[in-house]
Amino acid sequence: MKTILKPARIAFYLLMLLTFFVVGLYIAGLVDAGKGQGLAGGAIVFGYGVISAGIAFVLSFFIAHLLPHKILKILNWLLLVLFILLCGFKYMEFKERDKKQQEENQQFKPRPTTSEPTTFVNQIEGWKLLRA
Repeated sequence: MKTILKPARIAFYLLMLLTFFVVGLYIAGLVDAGKGQGLAGGAIVFGYGVISAGIAFVLSFFIAHLLPHKILKILNWLLLVLFILLCGFKYMEFKERDKKQQEENQQFKPRPTTSEPTTFVNQIEGWKLLRA
């Protein structure tokens, strides 16, 4: 029981859980799991993430028990870097999609037809120019 609760192993369990949740979301995106499902699409993609995270979490107990402490530390760093890269890539992808959506919305905004407000004084000056 003492070996299960070492800090490197606890970090390994959590990193496996988080990293493979994100990997499961990417797998769902690759196979188009939620396409055409309406509101259920998000739940389907979330399910892929939960299932892959659950499998990885259970396997992490066996992997942590079999590997030496040094290798476990290296795997922790690799999992952390992989998790940060996956989240960063998804963030950049979201920003690009959001920017593209804003550009499309900007195209369909009506432009103002008058450049300056019309006042009574402007109308009188315009009439004077027409008479001349």
